[in-house]
Amino acid sequence: MASFLSFQFNGSDMKYQTARDVIPSSERMQREIIASHKRSQQYGINREKRDKNQVRLSPAEFDAKVEKNKEILTVVIPSISDFYELLSPEEFMVAYVSGDGYILHVAGSEKVKSAFAKRQGLPGYRWKEEDVGATAISICLKRKIPIQLNAQDYYCRQAHGSCSCAAPVFGKQDNLDGVLVVVGLNSVFHPNTLVMITMAARSIEKHMRLLRRNHEKLLYTGFLDSVIESAETGILTLDREMRILKINKKGNQILKQRGLDGKQNSIIESLSLNLEDIQLNPKNWKEREVSLQIDKQDVHLYYSARPVVSEKNELLGAVLFFNEFKDIKKLANKVSGTKAIFTFDLLVGSSKSFRKSIDLAIRASQSSSTVLLLGETGTGKELFAQAIHNGSKRREQAFIPINCGAIPSELLESELFGYVGGAFTGASKNGRPGKFELADGGTILLDEIGDMQHDMQVKLLRVLQTGEVQRIGANKVSRIDARIIAATHVDLQKAIKHNRFRTDLFYRLNIIEITLPPLRERGPEDIEALALHFIKRFSPGTSLSSDALEKLVNYSWPGNVRELENTIERGLHLCDSGKLQATHIDLQVKSTVPNKGTSGTLREMEQELINTTINACHGNMAQSAKILGVSRTTLYRKVKEFGIETV
Repeated sequence: MASFLSFQFNGSDMKYQTARDVIPSSERMQREIIASHKRSQQYGINREKRDKNQVRLSPAEFDAKVEKNKEILTVVIPSISDFYELLSPEEFMVAYVSGDGYILHVAGSEKVKSAFAKRQGLPGYRWKEEDVGATAISICLKRKIPIQLNAQDYYCRQAHGSCSCAAPVFGKQDNLDGVLVVVGLNSVFHPNTLVMITMAARSIEKHMRLLRRNHEKLLYTGFLDSVIESAETGILTLDREMRILKINKKGNQILKQRGLDGKQNSIIESLSLNLEDIQLNPKNWKEREVSLQIDKQDVHLYYSARPVVSEKNELLGAVLFFNEFKDIKKLANKVSGTKAIFTFDLLVGSSKSFRKSIDLAIRASQSSSTVLLLGETGTGKELFAQAIHNGSKRREQAFIPINCGAIPSELLESELFGYVGGAFTGASKNGRPGKFELADGGTILLDEIGDMQHDMQVKLLRVLQTGEVQRIGANKVSRIDARIIAATHVDLQKAIKHNRFRTDLFYRLNIIEITLPPLRERGPEDIEALALHFIKRFSPGTSLSSDALEKLVNYSWPGNVRELENTIERGLHLCDSGKLQATHIDLQVKSTVPNKGTSGTLREMEQELINTTINACHGNMAQSAKILGVSRTTLYRKVKEFGIETV
């Protein structure tokens, strides 16, 4: 229950601080890591290996420390177990560190624990900055903020090759009780892990607050009723006869009912609850989806049912937790990181062609018409889509991007439209909403629309024509109101001529067409402005030398802004002097942009660019895809399409 409750009392330790939920921006985290490196150097931390004499508790001291933290560990250990179930079992471990820096508990992958142990990552060791230098744990202890470190961010090179996220756990009067940390391998680390571990830390705090309040419950009459009524989730309890014992205010609002306490109700009957099965198979009754007809209105719910048993394991009834689908959708979008970040004032560039595109995009943001973004890979089409969304009336709603070229056709339909439980082999038994449903009221970005298979184009056209979606396996349609922005690097006119793209779909999408200029056409001023922008983001305080700038502006940038960003970031890793020099700029592919005298179709030039890039990278497809600014799936498909030989 602590995961969804919030309280505010006048007594000590009774005020919930929402500011704790704020995760620092990537720029601030980078500044914190740089500052920690400087402090680590001042402490004289060994850059190669952990100190063998690192501070460690004796067995007796460790037992005393565990006993002192016994209350919070009783909450932390089950929470770690629950959190660990969300991760890949073989690739992660989760640990808890006391407020004064001692590791008290580790759980998870034996492989990761073994690697962590070789770096003194064992219970009893102290992990302050003066012990280990810059790590997620030490920075979190020092600065009391959520933090993520990747690969080279650690001060000690022995830690390179892993990633970690840490979040502070606060106690009474905002004192730091400890740190929750997840450690994994670079190849499996997900960008949303920091959000998840922070939410887990907040859940522990809420649970601890609830325990403390239970100790003081004699001071508050009707405490349990107040807790239930304050929940932002519908809560309903049933007895063995399926009578409603208690329903909170939120539950009444969702079900549009009053006076349900002590009664049986047809709404409960429509859920087909089976108390015995809920007790025997509780996992089967989590996160169920149902559509109800209440007072001639459709109510779309997600609910979970849990058994209520006595100390002797006798079944007493059940408790239901439920929310409307629209509220679950908002939470899912927030946690999954699909919120649009970029606004028009964050788009860097002053060239005439670029400003023309921005001006047209600003106009587009004031309407609900479909937008078609055209431009080479790496020109910033998704950033424009985010800016258009944030400039529109839909800015507070969801922004859902999906890459139509990176998902196989047989999976794309379920991603876009969703499916009902058991619709096909491997489908979740509870079903799943599609991207269009998640984007209802907001914006959906159909990226790489030019790579969409022909059969999916037909199904997408129907959605555009009717404004309705139908989940796979469903027998009814749902109305949706999603603003569509499509983007592609493909010449759709030529694709139409070659029967690879439908003419009717093109005209449905091409209401407002915005072409983004390639970086080579934006001029030296934009290249310089973007280079300085990326330097400021990745390494504040570093300057750009004149010879490096000359090298940048004389390059043709086949990968456009994305290639420039990668080049700057790569160069900063080689720069130790505080000034980025030409020698730090590694332009891996020579200019392959055809000059004015070059002949050939756009398809031929695309084939030549891919072939030249792969050869320059000696057949390394991952590196080639990164330079070209496309996914490896797209690159392999293009290689097959053009019949390019690879090593």
